[in-house]
Amino acid sequence: MKILRASHMGFCYGVKRAVQLSENEVGSEKATYTLGPIIHNPQVVEKLRAAGIQTWAEGQPLPADGQVIIRSHGVGPAVYRQVEDAGLGLIDATCPNVQQAQKAAKELFDAGYEVVIIGEAKHPEVKGIAAWAPGCAVVETPAEAQRLPHAAKRGVVVQTTFTQQAFNDILAVLEKSSDECVVKKTICAATANRQNAAVELAGQVDAMFVIGGRNSANTTHLYELVAERCPRSYHIETGRDITPDMIAGAATVGITAGASTPDWLIEEVCSTMESMEQEMAKETVVLKKGDMVRGRVVSVTADEVFVDIGYKTEGQISKAELSLAASAKPADVVSVGDEVDAVVLDPDADGAVLLSKVKADARLAWDKLEKALAEGTEVAATVLTPVKGGLTVDIYGLRGFMPASQTDLHRVEDLGAFTGQTITVKVIELEAEKKRVVVSRRQVLEAQRAAAEAQRYDELAVGQHLTGKVSRLASFGAFVNVGGIDGLVHISDMAWTRVNDPAEVLSVGDTVEVVVKKVDAAAKRLSLSLRDALPDPWLAATAKLAEGAILTGKVAKLASFGAFVALLPGVEGLVHISEITDHHINKPEDVLSVGQEVAVKILGIDRDKKRLSLSIKQAAEQKEKEEFKDFLQEEASFRTTIGDKFADLAKLLNK
Repeated sequence: MKILRASHMGFCYGVKRAVQLSENEVGSEKATYTLGPIIHNPQVVEKLRAAGIQTWAEGQPLPADGQVIIRSHGVGPAVYRQVEDAGLGLIDATCPNVQQAQKAAKELFDAGYEVVIIGEAKHPEVKGIAAWAPGCAVVETPAEAQRLPHAAKRGVVVQTTFTQQAFNDILAVLEKSSDECVVKKTICAATANRQNAAVELAGQVDAMFVIGGRNSANTTHLYELVAERCPRSYHIETGRDITPDMIAGAATVGITAGASTPDWLIEEVCSTMESMEQEMAKETVVLKKGDMVRGRVVSVTADEVFVDIGYKTEGQISKAELSLAASAKPADVVSVGDEVDAVVLDPDADGAVLLSKVKADARLAWDKLEKALAEGTEVAATVLTPVKGGLTVDIYGLRGFMPASQTDLHRVEDLGAFTGQTITVKVIELEAEKKRVVVSRRQVLEAQRAAAEAQRYDELAVGQHLTGKVSRLASFGAFVNVGGIDGLVHISDMAWTRVNDPAEVLSVGDTVEVVVKKVDAAAKRLSLSLRDALPDPWLAATAKLAEGAILTGKVAKLASFGAFVALLPGVEGLVHISEITDHHINKPEDVLSVGQEVAVKILGIDRDKKRLSLSIKQAAEQKEKEEFKDFLQEEASFRTTIGDKFADLAKLLNK
């Protein structure tokens, strides 16, 4: 049975406010009284009385001392004066909407209108409104309205909990018998919302319950409205009013409540319905052998488990029917309060229902396995023992088989190492007739590896420096594993010098630093460079070279445009044909040969492009200048010496 609640029901703002104001005075040093029932709900009134808030009977003289609470229905001006004259404390809990109706009635009366109140004449709210417009008329039906004489000026006020349709019908009569008819629409919006929600729900359910005091006008109106939509409707005050026949056979039950009905009373009614339905179900259920039931464990002994399955008697599961593991103790399998599924073995075995959890587990397990196979989801399995060709596993309490080829990504020599392990597998084959289950751990590992590879490729970027391990050598290069994926270091990227065989540089298992050259995630290709992670020998070798320096090198190669001269190991520079000699030549080999030693002058160093510009001609010119300079210095020295000697000789001759 499904219980549906109306979207608007229970305490309205005015009622909630009145109850709250009353509850605030619980424990007050002053004696506290409500002038009449605070709201039209006997349960709430009794609850307040038990807490010390007394109800002062209507029409009786006011108490001698203490304080009084004006209830939500409101009172006339005379009562306020009486309370003030008696010197009593006053707490005004009149509903704000009722106060609006009182104010409207007084304003119409003061303006000279003949006031008509649409509502129930005996209702305390209507009595209170009428007291603010002396001599006013109260009508509850169109017939009563028709009996009123014609009026020149008529003012209309309505009881806040009156039904909208009844108000419309009466107003149509009053407007016809009035020259001028001023209407104050004082029906509370919460009342209209509650009524509309109740009527809507009543058309959707099999049975409808309206909760509220039988002395409550708005609850009575609610009941009358829903009864028109749902013939199987009931006006109740508490859950004790519900009988089994009220809900028997009802698939859906609707709940609404009047404005004076508290939430705790609504919850009590719903709880009573649910409990009653459960008891009725126990009496009507007929179990058969093979039925699947669910229950709650209520007792666990050394040999059996007792389960409440919502039946007239408890279910009983023996130790043998509790688990496949013969050595398992009942207390190790379930605990009191656990919910378990079971299959009925015998519905009437000496007053007990014999159940099997083992059979239920197997039935549910097969359903789970079929779903796992269809959806490709992963499941947990416990390895039992190695067998020929693979392993047996426990999966959802069923025995399954995992072929040796499906245990890992690579061949496993010792399958026994998996015994007792709980592993994640995929179901790859099911045969219902043979109850055959085949699983694969390899597919899970492959999926994990693929996911890891995809993530790793996303993390890679050209120019990254990575540390990896050499996993394999080939004639064209080496494969290096970096973070779970293999990248290729081509033989041309292994060193700054020529490499003929990768084994000259690397060995399997070496840890190396590499640089990412290219990433192709779609093709799962990764190009790496070992050379780019190493210092550039050209830059190291030329670090101390400077423009203008003269060095000796060997001609390494001749070309039509010049000659390449090797200065250092791995370092060559170009002597342009115009810089070979100081006179015109047609080709470099006219004056040079490979292997010839020559002196060169460094004209320029381009370290970004790794180029040296050299000149044989300028080196020779500079050498000549230096030799001529030496000669001039020697000649100057010689002249000075001869001069000195002739000077000495002259001195001797002059003596």
